[in-house]
Amino acid sequence: MDIINLIVFLVIGLISGLLAGLIMRGSGLGLACDVVAGLVGGVLGGILMMTFGETGQSDFLSYAAAAVGATVVIMLAGPIKRRL
Repeated sequence: MDIINLIVFLVIGLISGLLAGLIMRGSGLGLACDVVAGLVGGVLGGILMMTFGETGQSDFLSYAAAAVGATVVIMLAGPIKRRL
């Protein structure tokens, strides 16, 4: 993985975190935690797709996986936070 892909995963995670925070008003983690969870999920999703996914001429699937990873982390972290 090169630095450009990492930066793209971080940006996708940031945007996903912000959007998830807006969509899940009241059930999200709060703006700062949504952004952090989005960043973590974006990087994890992108890395997993690059590691186990198909490689081709475009990294679009890795970027899509980063967005999905960010959304999943935020969705899973919400109920966990409420139980604590």
